[in-house]
Amino acid sequence: MKLDYLRKLLFAAIIITSIIVFTILQGYWVLWDYRTAPSSGCLDCDMFPDLLLSSLLPLLATGILHLTYYWLKPGLLCRTVFCVIMLILSWYAIDTAIFDEREASWSTYTHIWWIVLEMCILQTMAFGLIFGGIYYALHLHKNYD
Repeated sequence: MKLDYLRKLLFAAIIITSIIVFTILQGYWVLWDYRTAPSSGCLDCDMFPDLLLSSLLPLLATGILHLTYYWLKPGLLCRTVFCVIMLILSWYAIDTAIFDEREASWSTYTHIWWIVLEMCILQTMAFGLIFGGIYYALHLHKNYD
């Protein structure tokens, strides 16, 4: 019983850590050109705290998703796909907010959502697939239902 509890705790720690790390890495990869641009909210703030604080969005989203998994009990592949989609959508929203704060608020962009989509499609897909592989591999050999 204690070993099972420790395995669940380790699994949760790995998932939480990977979400935070992947949020920061993909954010820097997408928004690298704007890392030194002044923020509209804080003229001398770095982008790292924005990304670190923004990592709460995908953590909350996947947490709510896992609560629904507790009741619905979908299969492993379905859980993995929904987690990856939730992360990709969260990362897209984060990238859009930071781009708007650091670049678009100082310029005259009319299609922010489209511009950010073009900027982040490769990065969000790459990190989404990596996270999906990690998530699937961690769940493959055990059953937490």
